Amino acid sequence: MAALLFVTACAVTGSSLATAATPRLFAAATPGAATAIPQPSRPEGAAHHNHAPEANAADGKPDTGAAETLPATPEDAAAQLSGSQWPGVINHLLQMPLPGTPADPQGADIHIDYPSFGVPAVDADIRAWVSGIANAFAAHLDLSRPDLPEAGLAEADLMPLHAPMEADAPANQHPTFELWGSYSISRPSDAAVSITFEIWNYAGAPQGNLDILTLNYSLITGQRLAFMDLFEKPETALALMSEWSRKELAPRLGASVRQRMLDDGTAPLVENFSSLTLTPQGICINFQPYQVAPWAAGVQKVEMPLEALLPAGPLLALWGR
Repeated sequence: MAALLFVTACAVTGSSLATAATPRLFAAATPGAATAIPQPSRPEGAAHHNHAPEANAADGKPDTGAAETLPATPEDAAAQLSGSQWPGVINHLLQMPLPGTPADPQGADIHIDYPSFGVPAVDADIRAWVSGIANAFAAHLDLSRPDLPEAGLAEADLMPLHAPMEADAPANQHPTFELWGSYSISRPSDAAVSITFEIWNYAGAPQGNLDILTLNYSLITGQRLAFMDLFEKPETALALMSEWSRKELAPRLGASVRQRMLDDGTAPLVENFSSLTLTPQGICINFQPYQVAPWAAGVQKVEMPLEALLPAGPLLALWGR
């Protein structure tokens, strides 16, 4: 089943599979018993060396390509085996139901890719967070709702965007509930890592939901960094981000912007700036769909240089400065 791919402007590295859900829905996510398995797939776009060795131009001997394919460290070997696109990072897949087990026709189809970095505290926190997302989604489903669309309707606007219902599906079977997640990685410095998740879910509403959720970590302490941990003066940071975002978004959105929506979505409140990707240059502010513009305008992201945030006292060590 193909996942729906969202390309984001501020992603520092590529995304691994693709798709997304809601901060409101997942705010109460807690660690649970969802099962995660390594993802043994080859990275998208990676070379597949199955051709005969070519002659080396210098000495005429076959060029095996070993220099470019052999991993430098055991960690890199594990990352390469797992299908990760980043050296030293291992890709994992949380999947429910597991392959080979009977699917529940009224259950949820869950696929979330997530990374590990070889830092125990960080890896354990990511794993618990992803499990919590999956369990919160499953617990949220209400199969008894009288307005839940039936599979027999087969209307495109009632189906998951990337999983249309079969035409001959039983009329009393509900559409498949889906949760798909992918991620990209940004490294502002050797001391920190930022993971941006795109979470797509379909839970029986007329359309699915997409959310951009971020996890930021100190690789020195293993601590997950909340907004308040990033700045000495968080209120100043909010004011600076609010002003910067409005100046960036207003001309970009043009006639499609609804001023009230833009003003409310960029007000200097923590909930409006809770999804921040740390980049080597500063930050990328991720706005949720419908937060600052209609869905048709697409996902909105604003890059802000670290220099513009200096009055807020950013924790410069995270950026290696």
